[in-house]
Amino acid sequence: MDENARLNVVVFQVNGDEDDLLRAAAPAQAEDAIRQAWRQVQRERQVQPPDITRVHSVWQPSRVDRIFLAATFRGAEITHDFDRPADGDWDTAFEAAREENTKVQLESLRDAFVRAESEGEWLPILHTYDGPLKLYYSLPLVDDRLHLGFARATATPEGRVGMSHLLRNQADALSEDEFHELIDEAVGNLRRGLIVKVAPDPDKGPLVILERGDNSLCAASAVVMDDFAETIGAHVGEDQLLAALVSPDHIYVAGVSSGWAPELTEWVRTSPDTSGDLVPTLLRVDSHGIREIIAERPTGRVPASTSV
Repeated sequence: MDENARLNVVVFQVNGDEDDLLRAAAPAQAEDAIRQAWRQVQRERQVQPPDITRVHSVWQPSRVDRIFLAATFRGAEITHDFDRPADGDWDTAFEAAREENTKVQLESLRDAFVRAESEGEWLPILHTYDGPLKLYYSLPLVDDRLHLGFARATATPEGRVGMSHLLRNQADALSEDEFHELIDEAVGNLRRGLIVKVAPDPDKGPLVILERGDNSLCAASAVVMDDFAETIGAHVGEDQLLAALVSPDHIYVAGVSSGWAPELTEWVRTSPDTSGDLVPTLLRVDSHGIREIIAERPTGRVPASTSV
């Protein structure tokens, strides 16, 4: 049994803002699971009950929690995914929930893949050593740890990223000219709409943030562009750069001699991103390309924790 199915994950929405969501979890069978989740949230942020406009839980609130909700979050919308088992057979309920979640996830992945195939644009995709490199076509960038692949990529209306990766057998079937055309198209698509933002800091020096459109899809792949060091170096005043790939879509760059090294290292090592095959990484880059990996999130694809 997947232990995650035994947790009641509760989401508290603040002031109707879809981007301001507080999450916590408690044992699903607990009669006061939602109350426990609220206590966890309160330890992290002192939000007030009247500010909560929706409470969503994986499992239906118990009678105890329904009383708590009615008394604490008056007027808030209360929703849930799965009913509590009336007969008390939680093992059967957990298994049914797990199967339903698996079905929904597979359908969502399939839909995202189909959308990427039909609507996606070719983009360079970064993979770390634990990516599925036996299937994807990839080029080594740093030893056997960082690799470059290609995929048709798009963002769905639901916010999910859909990708259809270039596979090894597909790449082998391309002529040399076709392959170079694909690379040029992918890099051109990445470059198009790339926005360079500079945040000046009188003590640490300038920090560069690269974005692409509303979702910054694959913005971190900009580090592979031939003129990356020259272009970004002009903004930070030096040609030796630190590039923090916090996620496939988030990249922060500063000069090696700047005061940003501790922060960039910390952002990489504690990144909560679990979106893909790129483990958050800090790189040293110059005009010759990526020179070395300075730091990685130590826990691979699982978010690092700052608490003991």
